[in-house]
Amino acid sequence: MELHQKEISINNHNHGLLKLKLAQKPYNCGGCKEPEYDLQACYQCLKCDFHLHKECVPSPYPFYLGLISCDLTFQSDPRGNIITCDACGKHVRGSFYQGLSHGKPRYLHPCCAKLPFKRIDNSGVVLDLKEKTSSICLICGNQGHSKDFKSWAYVPRSSGANYCYHVSCVKGKVETWKTTEEDSNRRRSYGPGGGVGTSGGAQMMEPAQRQLGIVKSRRGEKVLNFLDMAVEIFNIVVSLLFGLPPLPFSLVVKWLRKNK
Repeated sequence: MELHQKEISINNHNHGLLKLKLAQKPYNCGGCKEPEYDLQACYQCLKCDFHLHKECVPSPYPFYLGLISCDLTFQSDPRGNIITCDACGKHVRGSFYQGLSHGKPRYLHPCCAKLPFKRIDNSGVVLDLKEKTSSICLICGNQGHSKDFKSWAYVPRSSGANYCYHVSCVKGKVETWKTTEEDSNRRRSYGPGGGVGTSGGAQMMEPAQRQLGIVKSRRGEKVLNFLDMAVEIFNIVVSLLFGLPPLPFSLVVKWLRKNK
């Protein structure tokens, strides 16, 4: 278990010490500039709204990432260069890790560099993080990408499982959804009645059979069993990337079924 100092100071923030404490709201990290929805502990300024991932604390020491067989060093910003994170495919806008593997430059957001290689869920599902895989992503179907597409993937380790979830696809869906949800909540807060209303939670929790139009048949049961597992694995990946609780079943299925 990695230990973290309770207080730190960094060069690019001049309000003194940053304290490690639980986040009270989603924030944009002052290091990597990426949005964060997990309300776990991060470094915070007591004088302004500055937040910093634990993973984004500057480090003078390189570390070895076995997944790509590479020594990585911390960089504070891309200095105007346009670079892309190998793990999630997003542009690097702030701090990152850099290395060279087999003559190829490597760039990673700090949080992406610290993604777990393997996850064993309480239900016994095992996921492996892979740089490359021949499995089909259940969100994109491995279609519509440019030749420069970059993304690692979480792949279930089970017999007959020939699918995966690209880190980039999961991040894209969840971040877009969260942005839309926040905008909707803001609009409702200023609408008739004042307070923020519900976001259709009751509708989200409709029985899966009604949502999917699946009749009670052997084929329907197989489809539903597959979707149950696919949604469960999706939510495991979401917890690894964002620390969020499971998303509504129907929302995830809508994202998956667009590529059916």
